[in-house]
Amino acid sequence: MKKTNFLLSVMVLGGIVSTAAPVSFADEVGTGNEAIAQSTVSTYENQIAGTETQESALETQNSSTISTTEATAVESSEITEATGSAVEETAPESEEQSTEATEATEATKATETVENQLDDGEVLVHTTQTDLSQFEVSIASRFARSSSNTQQQFIDSVAPSARTLASQNDLYASVMIAQAIVESGWGKSQLASAPNYNLFGIKGSYNGQSVTFPTAEFVNGQWITVNAAFRKYPSYKQSLEDNVHILKTTSFQSGVYYYSGAWKSNTKSYKDATAWLTGRYATAPNYATTLNSVIETYNLTQYDSQPQVPTSPMYRLYNPNTGEHLYSLNEGEKNYLPKIGWKYEGVAWLAPNSGTKVYRMYNPNSGDHHYTAAQSEINFLKKLGWRYEGLSFYSGGSKAILRLFNPNEQTGTHHYTMSTKERDYLVKLGWRYEGIGFYGN
Repeated sequence: MKKTNFLLSVMVLGGIVSTAAPVSFADEVGTGNEAIAQSTVSTYENQIAGTETQESALETQNSSTISTTEATAVESSEITEATGSAVEETAPESEEQSTEATEATEATKATETVENQLDDGEVLVHTTQTDLSQFEVSIASRFARSSSNTQQQFIDSVAPSARTLASQNDLYASVMIAQAIVESGWGKSQLASAPNYNLFGIKGSYNGQSVTFPTAEFVNGQWITVNAAFRKYPSYKQSLEDNVHILKTTSFQSGVYYYSGAWKSNTKSYKDATAWLTGRYATAPNYATTLNSVIETYNLTQYDSQPQVPTSPMYRLYNPNTGEHLYSLNEGEKNYLPKIGWKYEGVAWLAPNSGTKVYRMYNPNSGDHHYTAAQSEINFLKKLGWRYEGLSFYSGGSKAILRLFNPNEQTGTHHYTMSTKERDYLVKLGWRYEGIGFYGN
């Protein structure tokens, strides 16, 4: 495996700085059955392990950096310890204020930059912390003194999306939430705060939206300052979706997925997943133990299973005269259609009784039905003569409903199934697989 373009990066996020000794996987090549891109995080502390005079000068610089109110890119990872000492020596008015001040102050830490080559050709770059001491040192006692409402509010803000995305993508919601907590400092970093909502330090732009922060990068033996663009999301949900994209599609070798060892289907517990991420998603040796501590302290495993929700059977019927399949929640419709020639084929899936609304359209010219959750598509089809038949069912749940299209027919052009075998069979007959249409149970 080749490892090149080692990059040290310090993000200066206004008044809040998040750092680490970064490593860029620009030329990573996976080998064998596992594309394992191991990296060594070279902290700038190693760069300055020189003379006593240099160390003294750096200590003076660190003290100066801590006392100022502006976040400044510095040339020593030793500032982590200095900042920690400064916080401890401050005499707050009360224990509660002391805890809040400690949490609000983000010590300058090293961050590594990791390039993820996705299977669709896109490259997503994320930054991750290497100094995790604020989370793993007596974590239970550290947060016991603080207002648990603050942490729970952040968990509540990301848990619903994390739970749904994890369930749909064979991942652990507990791990996703713990990653969000650790990488964003409970959502308090400037990059993670509104209106940016970037929990994982992913660079680039999202739907054309980005936010720029000055960064200090250690290149060719010296620090240079550049302005780096980071993705700006409309909410935490989109940030979590990007992280899922990284975990599910990063591949340095065809057919081998870099983070597959963190998938539920390949693990026995969340601890196997966090162990796999260590040395891959983040090279900090204590990354797994830190995530595990957060998961255990805040009982995040409760989000690894979907809450029981009421569902209704989605009936599937087939018209042998037109080749169309119809999907309906209406038991009366299910009982009537076989009387006029339709064949009842059983329950296609269980639809939740709430969720994303899916509407049914009817083409009186061809007799075809169409299902969509998009109001824009409804409006477009109406202009073409389709009839709006109202709410058909709700989309939601942990199982994907696959959508296929038959380019050779005028009726029954779309087909929905949970069966991958049926999908593969229809593709062989000339149908086009269009991806996930909806979700059910």
